[in-house]
Amino acid sequence: MSATPPRVLIIGAGSRGNAYARAISQAGTGLIVGVAEPLRYKREEFCRRYGVTDPGLIFGDWTQLVAAGEMVKEMVDGVAVCTLDETHAEIVLALRPLDLHILCEKPLATTLEDCRAMYTSVTSGGSKPILFAIGHVLRYSPHNMLLHKLLVEDQAIGEVVNINHTEPVGYWHFAHSYVRGNWRNGAPSLLTKCCHDLDLLLWLTAPHTPSTVSSHGSLVHYRPSQKPKKAGTATNCLSCPAAEECIYSAPRIYIHQNLEQRMNTGWPNKIVSPEIEDAPNMAAAREQLLKELAKDGDAADGKPRYGRCVYEAGNDVVDNQVVVLSWDEEASSSQPRHGPKTATLTMIAHTEAICERKTSVYGTLGELTADSRTIGIFDFRTGESKTYRPGVDLRSGHGGGDGGLANAFVEAIAAVKNGVSVEEAQRRWIKCTPEEAVRAHEVVFWAEKARVEKRVLSWDEWKGE
Repeated sequence: MSATPPRVLIIGAGSRGNAYARAISQAGTGLIVGVAEPLRYKREEFCRRYGVTDPGLIFGDWTQLVAAGEMVKEMVDGVAVCTLDETHAEIVLALRPLDLHILCEKPLATTLEDCRAMYTSVTSGGSKPILFAIGHVLRYSPHNMLLHKLLVEDQAIGEVVNINHTEPVGYWHFAHSYVRGNWRNGAPSLLTKCCHDLDLLLWLTAPHTPSTVSSHGSLVHYRPSQKPKKAGTATNCLSCPAAEECIYSAPRIYIHQNLEQRMNTGWPNKIVSPEIEDAPNMAAAREQLLKELAKDGDAADGKPRYGRCVYEAGNDVVDNQVVVLSWDEEASSSQPRHGPKTATLTMIAHTEAICERKTSVYGTLGELTADSRTIGIFDFRTGESKTYRPGVDLRSGHGGGDGGLANAFVEAIAAVKNGVSVEEAQRRWIKCTPEEAVRAHEVVFWAEKARVEKRVLSWDEWKGE
């Protein structure tokens, strides 16, 4: 048996880095031993929160970590990459020679070429095999693990014929993250928001590979042509004459709805002002928010501006998209038959619910409906309905998926430290191969090409290109 529990270093002390660190600390199965974070406040707060004390494992930048490679290899077993999406590929490729196990937040990268380069590096780089986990947290929630069991293992509704899956982003959440925030342009929102939703559809239908895809959608609302006339030339909510009646008013969202009504200094307010969680009182927190919301600048400068008008934010990602997948029949003498089927994913910004996904599955022997809390099955054979209520860890985001993934990663590392092969630990604990992680991203880029070109694409044709 290994004498020490798995030791994990977090790169990026933002919301996702904290989510994984918190889950590992609460479970007690691993140790958070280090951090790489350029913002001093975030770095110091992270160290205080998780008891990181070794100065040799506290870095102001991930490049410093890589430069200290040999020393880090002796003191760290695994690394979680929780930085901005566009940095993932460079960081993972630089880390690979250290032979540390890697958990990378989704998406893998913002280009297909980078995703594939990461796959090659993870699977054949370095001097020995490593574990690799991707932040497809929907696989790891108790709700979706039961959903998978019912559909795939138990075949509770017979052969799956059709799946309808909806991701309701939430109107003000979309404005926060995908209009004003870090994900407002560059990579498509289907990638940055919903790559793990497409992964869920592939997981529920595996190993059957989709045959064709079409996709439809556009940026409907958050653009200059939709700006209220009363707003005039205002570009910041604090000086906008239409602010009082605008549902996207920054003071309304961050100060009134979240701070005053909910006493919330966590997400999204801590994204606007990271220091807000240490504010001595609500008045001080309000002043911190107002200071940040007053910042405007050029919408094209690439920086998040949370007080900026949503109709003048320089964003270009779609706020409404539907993806339609189809599968041809597959049959062989060595594999079970996989019948033809279809599936749709709807990503929609304009909802009250925030990320409370809904799924309907239609099978040859019954139908299944699922929300974020329950799973219901109607059995055609008996005429009876049954409702399941999977347990949810309320401390963990994504219905317990954040904690499920983080702890699967730690448990897999522990198994390897105790003599289990990397291949076996990947299969038994992480339960998602690097190939499957990349396949989900390939489907995203496949679907996005279909949307842009307004045509139905076959998988074989697209892969051939």
